Amino acid sequence: MANHSPRRRYRKAQGRRVWVFSELNHDLRPDAVARIITAAGLEQARLEAEAAAQHQDAEDDADGGEHA
Repeated sequence: MANHSPRRRYRKAQGRRVWVFSELNHDLRPDAVARIITAAGLEQARLEAEAAAQHQDAEDDADGGEHA
C-alpha cells in the first residue's frame, strides 16, 4: 500500500500575493521572518486603506458629490 499524503489544491485570487517558502528556507533567522511579516502587514494595510478610500468616494458620489 502506497503512503500518499493528501494534496490540497488552492486557487489564488487574481491580484493576491502568495508567499512561498521552500524547504531550503526552514531555518530562516528571526530578523528575516520579521521582515517578511512586516512587508506582508504593510501591504495588507495599504490595500485596506485603498479600499476604504474607494468606499468613501462611492459614498460621497451617492450623496451628490458633496465633499466636506
